Amino acid sequence: MGLIDISAAGFAAAGDDIRIFDLTRITAPERISLGSHVVIDDFVFLQGGQGLAIGDYVHIASFASISGGGIGVVEAFAGIASGARVFTGSDLADGSGLIGPGVPPELRAIERVRTEIGMHAFICANAVVLAGVTIGTGAVLGAGAVATGDLEPWTINVGCPARAVKSRPSETILEYARGLRVED
Repeated sequence: MGLIDISAAGFAAAGDDIRIFDLTRITAPERISLGSHVVIDDFVFLQGGQGLAIGDYVHIASFASISGGGIGVVEAFAGIASGARVFTGSDLADGSGLIGPGVPPELRAIERVRTEIGMHAFICANAVVLAGVTIGTGAVLGAGAVATGDLEPWTINVGCPARAVKSRPSETILEYARGLRVED
């Protein structure tokens, strides 16, 4: 199991202690910024799109992806579990254009937007975050859930569409994070 040479990969910015396994697929690395203490497992797909910022202490597990061509933000201490999908854009299926990358651009209707995963948020296995959604600070999107709209901070959300079923206590999480970071 090898690691990508971060200094040779051409990222827009890269912090310290970054481990990206060599079976990761990355497009437009020059549009991707990485914080420190980042781990990206094999078989992850990252699309630079219009820009992708990944904060400190972030883990993206195998078979997860961030794609769609828009802007993606994954804030510090966030996690994206195996098989999760985060979209930053999509073809529109509203009849305003044809669908698919083989169609000439002038005949397509494409939405490229900003999608954010807040600090301390967690996207569980096989969950989906649709383009333009903000996952609030500390929010959890349960396994297999689909976030079609913004999720409130410090909530646990399940289902399709995702809905809050419980609040998530923040005190211990924030205390531990303060021990690792000066600014928070």
